[in-house]
Amino acid sequence: MKTIGVIGLGSIGMRHAKNLIAMGHTVLGYDPDDKIQAEFYKINCGLRFYDCPKMDGVVIASPTPNHAADIKQALGNKPDRPIFIEKPVADKMIDLGHSNIMVGYNLRFHSCVKEAKEWLDAGLIGKPIWSNFTLGQFNDRPAYLRDGVILNWSHEIDLCLYLLGPASLANSSTRLTEGKDDMTDILLTHENGCRSTVHLDYVTEPEARAFYIRGTKGTIGANLVSRRAKLWCEPPTAPFRGEDTWNDNYIEEMQAFIDRIDGKETIGCTGGEGLEVLKICLEVRKQAGLS
Repeated sequence: MKTIGVIGLGSIGMRHAKNLIAMGHTVLGYDPDDKIQAEFYKINCGLRFYDCPKMDGVVIASPTPNHAADIKQALGNKPDRPIFIEKPVADKMIDLGHSNIMVGYNLRFHSCVKEAKEWLDAGLIGKPIWSNFTLGQFNDRPAYLRDGVILNWSHEIDLCLYLLGPASLANSSTRLTEGKDDMTDILLTHENGCRSTVHLDYVTEPEARAFYIRGTKGTIGANLVSRRAKLWCEPPTAPFRGEDTWNDNYIEEMQAFIDRIDGKETIGCTGGEGLEVLKICLEVRKQAGLS
C-alpha cells in the first residue's frame, strides 16, 4: 500500500481521494478552503497533507493556474516523486525537468476505447482515413464560473491522438459567448495521413459523446455514454457493450498511477503526451482570439 498526497479536494480531487482510500492506500489531502479541508477530515481521520514529508506519489487536482506551483510543492526534496496531474497539464512543468508525470485523461480506460484500440492495432479496418470525435454537453452556468470547452473537453483531443497517432492543427472555428468558448470545431491532420474532426460544445442536450473512425477496410463507431461500440468489417462481428462505469474508469486510472509508482508501464497519458494535447488546445485558442 502507498501513501498518496492529494492537492485540491474539489469534486475530482475528492473522488480520487475516496477511491484511493477504498483501494486501501493512505491519503493525505490538502485544500486551501477550510470547509473542504474539514469535510475531508471527517472521512480520513484528520490526516493533513503537510504532516507527512514522505509520500510515494502526489495527485494534483487544483485549479489549472496553480499546477506549476503545486508540482514544485509536491516534489519538495524528492525531484523524482511520481505526480498525477489533472488535465490540462501546465505547460510550465517543462521547466521543472520532471518526466515522471501522468495526466488525467481517463477516457483511455473506457471499455469502448480499449476495444476500439484493439481493433485498430489488429488492423481490422485497415488504414484509418478519417475520424470524428464529438462531445456535446449542456452547461448553462455563467461564463465566469466555467472553463471554455477547448481546455475543459480536451479529453476528446487526447483520445483522438491516442487512437490515431500524432497530429497537427489544420484549422478550427470557435464560437465565443460572454468571452468564453462554448463551441468549437477542430480539424487535425495526423502523421499517418488520417484527418480528424473534433466537435466540442456546451449546448447539446441530452449529452452526446461518441466517435467514428473510417478505414480502408471498415469502420469503428462508439457511443461513450451508452458504452456501446460496433465494428463494421468483413467478416461481420457482434456489437460490443461495456459493463464498466465512469467511477470504474477513475479507479482504474488511479491503479495505473500506483503501477507507475512501482515502475510499470500503463496506458495512462504521459506528461509528454499531455503537452502535445495542450499545444493543440493553445493553438485553437489563439485562432479564436483567446489568450
